[in-house]
Amino acid sequence: MKNMKRSLTAIVVVGLIFGNVFVVSAQTATTTPAMALQALIQNLQKQIESLNAQLQVLRQAQQQVVTTTGDVQDTLKLIKQLREGSSGDDVKLLQAILAADVSVYPEGRITGYYGKLTAQAVKRFQKLYKLDQVGNVGPKTLEKIREQLEKNPVTVETRNGVKTICAIVPPGHLIAPGWLRKMEGVAPIVSVCQTLPPGIAAKLGLATTTPDTTAPKISDVEIKNIAANSVKIEWETNEPATSVIWYGTATSVSIGNGLTISSTTLVRDHELVLSGLSASTTYYYIVASADVKGNTATSSQRSFTTLLIPDTTTPIISNVLTASTTANGSHVQWTTNEPATSVAWYGTSTPVTTANGVSSSSSALVSGHDLTLSGLSANTTYYYMVVSADGAGNTATSSQYSFITAAILDTTAPAISGIAATSTTSSASRIVWTTNEQATGKLWYSTSTPVVTTVAPSASNETPLFDHDFLLSGLTSSTTYYYVVSSGDAAGNTSTSTEAMFQTLAQSAY
Repeated sequence: MKNMKRSLTAIVVVGLIFGNVFVVSAQTATTTPAMALQALIQNLQKQIESLNAQLQVLRQAQQQVVTTTGDVQDTLKLIKQLREGSSGDDVKLLQAILAADVSVYPEGRITGYYGKLTAQAVKRFQKLYKLDQVGNVGPKTLEKIREQLEKNPVTVETRNGVKTICAIVPPGHLIAPGWLRKMEGVAPIVSVCQTLPPGIAAKLGLATTTPDTTAPKISDVEIKNIAANSVKIEWETNEPATSVIWYGTATSVSIGNGLTISSTTLVRDHELVLSGLSASTTYYYIVASADVKGNTATSSQRSFTTLLIPDTTTPIISNVLTASTTANGSHVQWTTNEPATSVAWYGTSTPVTTANGVSSSSSALVSGHDLTLSGLSANTTYYYMVVSADGAGNTATSSQYSFITAAILDTTAPAISGIAATSTTSSASRIVWTTNEQATGKLWYSTSTPVVTTVAPSASNETPLFDHDFLLSGLTSSTTYYYVVSSGDAAGNTSTSTEAMFQTLAQSAY
């Protein structure tokens, strides 16, 4: 009996929940015959089964409502202070909170950027709640916004996998010509959390059940800010849509083939930055955009070429030397670790500079450098430095070096002139001659002709002179003498005269 009373009490509670009240009298239950009581219990059990079925239908309907309203998720909280210039989801949340009150944020734009309009809306919010109107979200303003969030939570909705702030848009902004002109014809996106007035919904065509099967139209695909390792790609669509780029170095790029970068934010003006690219490389790409219904448009394939990495490193100069040095010239040689121009500055002053030196140069970009220095003076010390610039104009200068030119090779024999026998006596004679350069002197003489220099008497002087003078003594009087003279310069060049003669005087009788 106690169990039966508990069942009856439960039935009464369930009936109250679903609007059906079952009045059961304890006295009736105790006075009714057993058969009647059993029938009543069976009837109540059937009603419980019916109520359970209705409860299941209500649960399914509730789930369907959640599904058709955009799969609303996660109540959001504003956790940090914000100011003008901030951006991101926190700013979107702030804008959604402000947009809930048309008097605070009449523009109602949910952009994610804390600009002038957002700052003005924050000031109105601060004025409304008697806070300092500074336009920034400081501690006091943040506390007041959190209070508003507790009263009117803001959530996130999901449309085709894209999460957006569940914000309320002022309905008038969807059709007001003045506001649309101000916003260049771009109307706010209506959240699935929001129910529009029937009149506005009809004007916007939102009351129709015709499905959207038209893909966005992609236009004005452009390359911006191209660099060695990155590039920005921009394009437009005629309706809010996602942004995707597929790219690679191989041609025939397609969706699913190549590298990709994307954004699920629904926008009309699209821009994505590709980074980590290789310098001086051609890339091929396509852009794609999908609207809120998942209709996808894909552009034709395009290409761009990244820039060279700026070269700021100077060449490295090494192995500087001179070769094939002569009396009048020399070769200056060196190497660089990259192709570069060649310049050699040289002169007899030290240190040599571009101001006091003479240059020899070549504009050819080479790694092995060889320049000829000509018009030099023999047996002279020259100082030099070399300079090389690569294709980017980076210039390297060596330290100073030196070399000595060779002496001029002398192959010309001295010229002998003015040969004469003077001051001749009966026993002596003076032989003189002149050479055009300093040279040694030697004299051979004999009483027979021709003079044989290998056996004839001789006299010599190894001192280099221009004027040569030999005194022959001990000669025989009244005798004809034949002689030959010779001179040699420092280079060993020798000249020998033709044979000449003189006659000693007769012996005096006195």
